[in-house]
Amino acid sequence: MQTVIFRRPGALVVAAVCCLSAVARSEPQLTVDAVVARNLEAKGGLERLKAVQTIKQTASLSMMGMDATMTLYSKRPNLVRQEITVAKEKVINAFDGDTPWIINPMIGAPRPIIVSGPQADMIKEQSGFDGPLVDYKTRGVIVSVEGLEPAGDRTLVHLKLVSPKSLQIRHLYLDSVTYLDAKLSTEQDKLTLDQEFLDYRDVEGIKVPFLIRASTNGVVQSEITVQKVEFNTKMDDTLFRMPKGS
Repeated sequence: MQTVIFRRPGALVVAAVCCLSAVARSEPQLTVDAVVARNLEAKGGLERLKAVQTIKQTASLSMMGMDATMTLYSKRPNLVRQEITVAKEKVINAFDGDTPWIINPMIGAPRPIIVSGPQADMIKEQSGFDGPLVDYKTRGVIVSVEGLEPAGDRTLVHLKLVSPKSLQIRHLYLDSVTYLDAKLSTEQDKLTLDQEFLDYRDVEGIKVPFLIRASTNGVVQSEITVQKVEFNTKMDDTLFRMPKGS
């Protein structure tokens, strides 16, 4: 049961402003370099992160009332393959470093087709193996610290990221205590696509979220519950390429 406190509206506003000001004063001025350094160290350190060449994740997926299983393969520098099995059908989304493609019999595409247009551009820009902050300067990504924001019982550090080619805007929120990723928001076609990262666990010295919740305009669309994470398993590049003759 929620406790109700009766207080004048003006007093509530003043209290909220004072509270946020106190939080801001308690934290030294945040610079992009300092925030990025804390984030990478919290995840396990740059050296350990870059030692990982491949990642295989197996998970369960709850999506729009349906349950599915999912396997995600990732390989440096930007190869990705996602396999989702639902209702005995297998859906594949993949990127071979040049061409994004899909197989989705549930929408009448039982054979591979190439993804094009803005969706393809977004896949290419966001397929980096290490996430948005590693080597961001080299990749030309413009990062700015937008400040601290309250979120329930915690405070988040808000970073704004602008991609160099498409000028696509993303907002990355880090937990101000752990400095691990808390949420990533992407603006696309007047939609706000959110990914929340929860239940971090240690895997070979690297912090990995074992629960990922995806939302569109604030409405939850899916939840991924990770069962297993494997680093540096052998993966041939052909795993990510569109099958020949398709």
